[in-house]
Amino acid sequence: MALQIDGKDLFDQDGNWLKSITCPKLAQKKDLITHSDRNYTCSLCEKTIYNTDHMTEKAIVGLLKKNPDACLSINLMNPVFNKAR
Repeated sequence: MALQIDGKDLFDQDGNWLKSITCPKLAQKKDLITHSDRNYTCSLCEKTIYNTDHMTEKAIVGLLKKNPDACLSINLMNPVFNKAR
C-alpha cells in the first residue's frame, strides 16, 4: 500500500491523517541547504527537511509519529505516495 496525498494532507494506508504537507514559510528549492541526498535544512526556519525518496512508507509513518512537525520533501513520482484524483 502507499501513503495517500489528498489536497494538502497526507494519510496512511488506513486513511488516518498524518499531517498537512504545506510549508508555513512557503519555502522553495532555492531555500534549502543540501547536507546529503537524505536531508536538507531550510534557510528560512532552520528545520530539517527529510527527503522521502530514500524512505519507506513505514519509515515515513514512524518519523511522523515520533515527530509530527517533521518537514518532508515529497516527490509525487515516488511510488510510496498516491495522489487522490
